[in-house]
Amino acid sequence: MDLTAKIVLLIVLFGLLVVFIWYSRSRPAYAPVRVGPSPAPFVEQDLRRYRTPPKLGWNWWAFALCPVWYLVEGLWVHAIILALLIGLSGGILWPFAAVYAGAKANETLVDFRLARHSFY
Repeated sequence: MDLTAKIVLLIVLFGLLVVFIWYSRSRPAYAPVRVGPSPAPFVEQDLRRYRTPPKLGWNWWAFALCPVWYLVEGLWVHAIILALLIGLSGGILWPFAAVYAGAKANETLVDFRLARHSFY
């Protein structure tokens, strides 16, 4: 490998390290909201009994397939954005797009399904 390839590889690995450290530190920050007279009950459902989406869950299929998973699930805007991001960078940003897709896929899909059945 020449020097340029080694530098690009180090930058990508450093970026992945930063993303995983941020993910591990931000995960505990999403605590459930306490409501009601006693602190015991938690908000886990909205008024129509839909479960609230988990924040930053992990989806291995979305991580592996990236924009293809979004396209299969009907989230074509996300698929186009990720495909353009990967394509215009020449594939260098694929690991970052894959980590984003893996971390946010479940939340995005549940939000999309809730919005599809909303009156607003």
